[in-house]
Amino acid sequence: MGVAERYDAAVIGGGADGLAAAAMLARAGKRTILLERHETAGGRLATRQFHPGFYASPFVGDVAPIPDDLFWSLDLARHGALCAPVPAPAALWPERIVTAAGPSGEAASRRAAALAVARAPEPPPRWNPFAAPLRADWPPESWTHRSLLEVFDGPDEQAPLFAAAALEGRSADPYAAGSALHLLAPSGGGVWRGGLGGLGAALVAAATAAGAEIACGLEVSDIRCTRGRATALGLADGSEIAARAVVSTLDLKRTFLSLLAWSELPRDLVKQIGDFRIAGAGARLLVALAAPPRAPAGLLRRPLHVLPDVRRHIESHLAWRGGVLAEELPLTLRFESATDPGLAPPGAAVMGVTIAAVPHRLFDGVWTHDKRARLVAQTLGAVEQVFPGLAATVLATELVVPPDIENALGATAGDVLGGEIAPDQMFAFRPGFLRKSPYTPVDGLYLAGPSAAAAPLATCAAGAVAAEAVLADLARGKLP
Repeated sequence: MGVAERYDAAVIGGGADGLAAAAMLARAGKRTILLERHETAGGRLATRQFHPGFYASPFVGDVAPIPDDLFWSLDLARHGALCAPVPAPAALWPERIVTAAGPSGEAASRRAAALAVARAPEPPPRWNPFAAPLRADWPPESWTHRSLLEVFDGPDEQAPLFAAAALEGRSADPYAAGSALHLLAPSGGGVWRGGLGGLGAALVAAATAAGAEIACGLEVSDIRCTRGRATALGLADGSEIAARAVVSTLDLKRTFLSLLAWSELPRDLVKQIGDFRIAGAGARLLVALAAPPRAPAGLLRRPLHVLPDVRRHIESHLAWRGGVLAEELPLTLRFESATDPGLAPPGAAVMGVTIAAVPHRLFDGVWTHDKRARLVAQTLGAVEQVFPGLAATVLATELVVPPDIENALGATAGDVLGGEIAPDQMFAFRPGFLRKSPYTPVDGLYLAGPSAAAAPLATCAAGAVAAEAVLADLARGKLP
């Protein structure tokens, strides 16, 4: 097939960041195409039927908030995105319940300041959520040597809940230096009508209304360069799409080691990318229940951390590093039908369980049917301790482990965060060119995926930052 008319921008990947970038570029009058290998766009913002009449989000239980200005700039409300504030989480033990007193003031202020640091240099003045005054509030060395529990200033009984909320679906030692950085990548983005798929559908509608061309069912096989500049995308069907700018929403390793001819890249660059640590640590168990557990309705609307304690996080993290499942895994429950009854038949319920410290590859080989069954039984057994009798109401389950996430989303090792959250992988301490993301060493190629600096901080932020960088370079004549 021949080369089609050239686009101003081609976006790889139809997740939240790709859709946000495509919408902003198209709204600015740029001819934009978004390529998604699946039949529908949305990425991890998905809600699917896993049992007749039962719907849940298969990849994550929640996502980080969308900055208010960006939410309204994308006009998501008009396209059906309705969100209710997420209630404060609670910790469940068989004999007691502890409810969070509220987020740490220091955590909230540091997250806002981190967003400022992650913004693109000198964006054009249409939309700028990363206001300059915040930049002075972010000390680059802060939290890189502090532990998660060191910054906690609440009652002692809430410390396990604080750690569990920060490490949902992740793996880290809450006493380790630098583990406080996990507070910069929280969930708590809200309860979306229709589950996370409702937000994904609104982003698709916003990008389409802005004039972006969304091409689903097309897989990008390679990024083609001419004289060191990204100029086109090769597709698996043999066709080619030419573009002045390419925005990749895949993670760092997928972008550079799968789509580019890495053998032609500088050796030091390949080493930087190879040394960047990416490893999934979260699994999801979707559960169809004949009836919700006997508990106050207000409790079932909260994220619920099951039997949390600091020791469990330490031991499960050590096991995860060795490719082993710990005997006790950190669990977070969301009864999604308690906030959106349309996700389950009348009288029934949907429970989504996020399981932390689950290795992508076990030390004794791949995930077999028996290994999956043991994890399901282990998880339901732990839930039974805090909701006695729940096991008898289970109609069906579906387990999604890191290899499933990798296959579905193209996320290296099933890591939806695009890299380990650690002192040497965040902001100014990141290796080489990642400090300047969304810019890359390849002219015309911009990184907007989960490995981009802004990605852990807010949903759609990395895509918005990349779009602003492309628009700025187009305005300067840097993209011929």
